Amino acid sequence: MNLTPRYPIQLHWSEDDAEWVATSPAWPALSALANTPEEAVAEMATVMRLASEANAELGRPVPESLTVADLKLAGSLLKIAALASASGIPVPTLHSKIRRGGRFTPGEAAAIHNALAGVRLSITK
Repeated sequence: MNLTPRYPIQLHWSEDDAEWVATSPAWPALSALANTPEEAVAEMATVMRLASEANAELGRPVPESLTVADLKLAGSLLKIAALASASGIPVPTLHSKIRRGGRFTPGEAAAIHNALAGVRLSITK
């Protein structure tokens, strides 16, 4: 059973550590540092998978893989109409849930994840 939903991963360069830092709004206590952005993302994915498995074994909740806050974080980069079209969710439904902070059904979350699967990370240093 795959316990690790796809979580958004954010990257930034740490001058203090002289390494790339990967974090996720879904797991605010977790982070991963590495020499390259790709290594940081891979390490963060491993850390989130292990945390998901540990939480599941202990009967603790696992963060949802997609939240309204995550979509708001994308801000101007997110085009609601294009996402609605790609995910098969009606524009008014998607817009309303984002604007009002509504929860996505598992089917809607999966459709959004599939629509965003081809989106590349924008990495700046």
